[in-house]
Amino acid sequence: MSVAILKQIKEAEEKAERIELDATQKAKDIVAAARKNALDLKSKALEQAEDEAAKLVSSSEDKAQRDIDGIKEQIQAQCDEIKEKSSDKINDAVDFIVGRIVKP
Repeated sequence: MSVAILKQIKEAEEKAERIELDATQKAKDIVAAARKNALDLKSKALEQAEDEAAKLVSSSEDKAQRDIDGIKEQIQAQCDEIKEKSSDKINDAVDFIVGRIVKP
C-alpha cells in the first residue's frame, strides 16, 4: 500500500471519529434540552394547578360565607319571631302570677 492511501484512510478514520463525537455531543445536548423543557413544563403545570386550586378555595370560601350569612339571617328572623311571641306571653304570665300571689 502506498503512503498516500494510508494517509487517506487515517484522515477518513479521524473524520469519522470527529463526526461520531459531534453526533454524541448533539445527542447529549438534545437530551439535556428535552429534560430542561420537561422541567419547565412541569413547573408551569404545577403553577397553573396551584392557581386553579387557590381560585377554587377562594370561590368555596365566598360561597360558604354567603351560606353562613343566609343562615344567620334565618336564625335572626326566628329569634325576632320568638321574642315577639314571648313578649305577649310574658304579660300573660305576669298577670297570671300576680293574680295567684297578690290576689289569693
